[in-house]
Amino acid sequence: MRSRFFKDQGEAFVRGGIFSDKSSLILDWLLHSGKKTKSFSIREVAKEVHVSVGLVHKVFKVLIDHGILTPLGLRTAKSYHLKDPQKLLKSWLGEYNILKKCPMWMYQSGCAGKAEMIQLLETSPFRDQVAFALHSAAEVHGCKNTNLQTLELYLLDPSIKSDIEKLLFLEPQERGYEVLLIKPYYKSLISQRIKKSHTVDATPLLITFLDFMHFPLRGREQAEYMLEHIPELQSLIGDLNGFKS
Repeated sequence: MRSRFFKDQGEAFVRGGIFSDKSSLILDWLLHSGKKTKSFSIREVAKEVHVSVGLVHKVFKVLIDHGILTPLGLRTAKSYHLKDPQKLLKSWLGEYNILKKCPMWMYQSGCAGKAEMIQLLETSPFRDQVAFALHSAAEVHGCKNTNLQTLELYLLDPSIKSDIEKLLFLEPQERGYEVLLIKPYYKSLISQRIKKSHTVDATPLLITFLDFMHFPLRGREQAEYMLEHIPELQSLIGDLNGFKS
């Protein structure tokens, strides 16, 4: 399957500031759960993702204005239907770029290799404060398409950056990296939807995909491979009209 999804990803069709950290919980719910049901209410979504009713109302208003959500019913009985998930996801990709949204630090490690670094993380007090990202996350999702032995980590608590540097014997690099530390833009979504692992947990599938789309080190290649081989992504993207070639 070769998807047309990868064409024309440079534009955000939806304006209105709905792609923030907290709002991403709502968008993720719509793409995973909202598209599977005929209708849903603002209070239902707020309860499901643990955000305020006011925030859901704000996001829904923008999505209605752009033809992505359709309101059903009147006043207190009002519910909503996800009309155009393709437009929502395309706009999210146009708005979010990991290189622009997430501070990153590149390093070389004094450890013997990736396996030793993972073992150090797994047995450290910081295990639950980091998450595999990018190529390291793709490996946890069982869909890695490269032989890269790099280690990419989101710092769910950015204050531990110096601790991780000491733990993994990291030396800063100006070009290239063996270890990449990243401060997450979507911390709330990563924390709420984290992919559990027997070593270190990883970013959820959708965030992993979004991150790859603008990542220069074989990111687009890996994103397309994931789309071709992971049914959950195909249900979000590949099975939608207009995304397949």
